[in-house]
Amino acid sequence: MATSLLSAITYTQQLCQTDANGIGSVLGLALYNDARMEWTRDMLNKGMDAAGTREWYRDLTTSSPNTYTWPDDMFALKTIEVNFEGQDEDNYIQARAIDVSNIQERSFSWLRANQDITQPLFDNRGNSFEIFPTPTTGNSQGLRIFGFTTPTDATDVGEAVPYPQLLDYRTLSCKMAAMYYRSQENFEAATDLEGQYQQRMGKIIKVIQPGTQQPITPQTLHISGWQY
Repeated sequence: MATSLLSAITYTQQLCQTDANGIGSVLGLALYNDARMEWTRDMLNKGMDAAGTREWYRDLTTSSPNTYTWPDDMFALKTIEVNFEGQDEDNYIQARAIDVSNIQERSFSWLRANQDITQPLFDNRGNSFEIFPTPTTGNSQGLRIFGFTTPTDATDVGEAVPYPQLLDYRTLSCKMAAMYYRSQENFEAATDLEGQYQQRMGKIIKVIQPGTQQPITPQTLHISGWQY
């Protein structure tokens, strides 16, 4: 059975030694949505894909400058791939980010016309990005964007806690309780619960992070002392 948001709110009430009069469903949902957003930021800052990834597509056009807006529900970018040569999946090539202040004796105009299509570039401008070189022909779904999705605000306490928060909803409750105490100007309690949240997060990350020491490399057995 799925764990509902109400469980996270109830545990938050217990941590704050209050009840629905102190943290009701309206405030509880607000705390939950805020805490989940912070959880997502913390996961991204630690390089964890478990924050939730997705891919979006854009039609590649011949417009110059060749700019596109980011997906509305994208929270943060992971990478961009460009396909200049039709619909074959094998033709997507990862684009490399460039810095407007470090083009190295070139200009945007030069890159638009001369950048090698086997080494596409993109310039992130905050709310949009440009692809180099400017395509000479359009291509349906020629751009593939990989990114992290923006957490969707919950609107009902009966909703299920999503992954990865469902691994330990009490971690989220610690963050919610810290936020509540901060709003009450009880900064000592807020600091203590923030510490509990960070400690729990560290343990969760160790569980879901990619294995960096597997497979185990066999080691030769060395016996000291008596030799057989």
